Amino acid sequence: MKNIKQLLLFLLLSACCIPDCDATDRGSAKVMSYNVRIEVSGDTADMSWSSRRESVARMIRMQAPDIVGLQEPTVAQKEYIFAKLPEYGQYCINVSDTLPESRTGNTALLYRVDKYEAVDSGYFWLSATPDVPSLPWDASDPYYRVGLWLRLLDKATGRDVYALTTHFPYMSKPVDTVVRARCAQLIVDKLHAMAGDDAVVFVTGDMNCAPVADDADAPGSRSLAPFFAWMQAARDNAVVSDNIASFNGFGAVPVDSKDAMIDHIFYRNATPLVFETVTGADFGLRWNSDHYPVVATFTY
Repeated sequence: MKNIKQLLLFLLLSACCIPDCDATDRGSAKVMSYNVRIEVSGDTADMSWSSRRESVARMIRMQAPDIVGLQEPTVAQKEYIFAKLPEYGQYCINVSDTLPESRTGNTALLYRVDKYEAVDSGYFWLSATPDVPSLPWDASDPYYRVGLWLRLLDKATGRDVYALTTHFPYMSKPVDTVVRARCAQLIVDKLHAMAGDDAVVFVTGDMNCAPVADDADAPGSRSLAPFFAWMQAARDNAVVSDNIASFNGFGAVPVDSKDAMIDHIFYRNATPLVFETVTGADFGLRWNSDHYPVVATFTY
C-alpha cells in the first residue's frame, strides 16, 4: 500500500509538469499537522510520553514532511523532538520570566532547512488583545491559544510560503463555536495582512471541530467558515483523500467518526494532490498520540 501511494504521488507530481508548464517555476510541499498530546502524568504504559517519544520522532522522519505544525508539545517535548530531527529548523514561543509555559499556546513549527529559509516569524494570541498574553474571548476552557507563523523562502523557486499552526478551544458549548470562528477570522485577517493575495499560505492545526460539508449550520462548519471564505481545505480538494478520524483517543474513537475529523490543513495559492491521515503502526507503537497526524502534498 505504501509503494502504491508513493507511485501515485509521483504520477500526480509528474502530471503537474506538463509541457506548457515551466517546471522550474513550480514548487512542492508536503505539509503535516500533528497534535502530539501534551505530557500527562496520568498517561501510563504505552500512552506515556517516555514510551511514545521515539515513535513520534520516527514517524516524522519517515514521513519526511517539508513543513510541520505541532500542537500541545511542552518545552521538554519540543526539546526532544528538535534534537531528534536536526534536518529541520524550528520555531516556537520561548518561555521567559515574564511568559510562563502555560501562556505560550504549546505549539511549534518545523521546516526543512535544505528547502526553505526562514525570513520572518511571529505569533499572536487568539483573543481580543492579540498582542498581549490573553485568553480567547469567553471560551469555556481556560487555556491560552496562539497563532504561530513563519514566512519561508522557497530556495528553489524564490516564492514566499507562509506557514501557521494553531490549536483552538475544545469545549462544545454554543459560545465555543462562536469563539472558534473568531479565532479563525483573526488568523485570516492577520495572514491576509502579511501575505497579501499572491503568496502561498498553509494553516495547520487541531481546530477541535469537524466541518460537515452538507450542513452549513453544523458547529464545525460555522467555526471554520472564515477559513473556507479565504482558503480551502486539503482534505476536501486533494485528488486523493480519505475520511478517517484524526482524533483516535488512543484507540477509543472509531476511525469513521466524522465528528473526530478535527485536525486540518488549509491552503491558499497551491494545488493539493494527496491528503492522508497517517494511521500506520510501523513507527514503534500502535498509537503515537491520541491524534493521528494528517499530511497533504501540494504543488504551487
